[in-house]
Amino acid sequence: MFKTLSKSELERLVSNKYNVRFRPGETILKQNTLSTNIVCLRKGIVKVYVEGAKDKNLILKVMKDTGILTSGVFASETHRPYTVTAVTDVECCFINSDNILELFSSNSIFALSLINHYHQLNNHMFNTLVNLTQKYMPGRVADTLLYLRHQVFCSNPFLLPFSRQELAEMSAMTKESFVRILKEFKTSGLISQEGKYMEIIDEESLKEISRNG
Repeated sequence: MFKTLSKSELERLVSNKYNVRFRPGETILKQNTLSTNIVCLRKGIVKVYVEGAKDKNLILKVMKDTGILTSGVFASETHRPYTVTAVTDVECCFINSDNILELFSSNSIFALSLINHYHQLNNHMFNTLVNLTQKYMPGRVADTLLYLRHQVFCSNPFLLPFSRQELAEMSAMTKESFVRILKEFKTSGLISQEGKYMEIIDEESLKEISRNG
């Protein structure tokens, strides 16, 4: 979307940007704090999640490299609806939201592309919530594994930087339930796991479990 900006517009946009590095586990954006920036993820993996009561979190999205976080909003007087935390070492760039809004009136193509990105991010989270409420636990675990395989890492096998607790939070279940179903998938020959490496062996069967919920 930044390719739609002229040289002067781009210079104005990044005139007061700042780059930050985060270590695994550090918070990049905090739920319910005021939104003053959009964040461009340059390198690393982050998790986007809603913090619930009694330390129960629900991971709605994983982002890897070159992603853009709008904090769910553009205006600085609104609050962030989720928390974003570094899973691996992360490098990102913070751009002031006011700089973004100034460009909306002068560059409609840029405005539409950013709004479209915002809606895609929200739609993904909405669909995640729908699937988590309509599927049984095996279907949710299958969805999580297929999501990581095709949309996050785009490889098979793939290296998992997540703890079992985080994987459970992607599937809206307890760690114990997630581990039990994962063991069932291994016993059935659907997946294999060696250390942090996960491989999907029988993807068609996993997709069938996902479809049947």
